[in-house]
Amino acid sequence: MLNIVCVCHNGMGTSMLLKINVNNICMENGISASVEACAHGEAAGFLMNADIVLTSPEIVEMLPPTDAKIVTTTNMLNKDEVTGLLVNCVKENFPGEM
Repeated sequence: MLNIVCVCHNGMGTSMLLKINVNNICMENGISASVEACAHGEAAGFLMNADIVLTSPEIVEMLPPTDAKIVTTTNMLNKDEVTGLLVNCVKENFPGEM
């Protein structure tokens, strides 16, 4: 099971909506994952166990170092865009999870 973390600026709105979308994307594509949402200021506590981090390009620079695969999207609420990025990341880095 993959650990996916959705990170936004405040951790209350966008990342929670992204978390819901990512849960649906995972179910629709047979990806076994646990999905969490947080603000960039809380990310350190989540990143030590993360396999994939979904966030926007401007937040990447604010994240602490991590071994997780970073997936950036310019529109966190565009399900089609997020689906393509996430599925490609899983296929390339974690093919056994599909």
